[in-house]
Amino acid sequence: MIGNGYPCGKKGYVILEEGDINPSSLQLDVRHYLVVKPNGEQVSGNFSFAEAEQFIREQEAKNK
Repeated sequence: MIGNGYPCGKKGYVILEEGDINPSSLQLDVRHYLVVKPNGEQVSGNFSFAEAEQFIREQEAKNK
């Protein structure tokens, strides 16, 4: 299940939570994060939040 999305960087990237609903708390247990490009295409792979931020910084630095 996809959870919250967090805008990141200055060019329109988004970091999305992905996980499962905990039946006891009814909250999302985040397993990892996904990165979505400004054009809406998902980057392949799963990331920690810090890894996703770093990936986006690197992509934006390449495309200056």
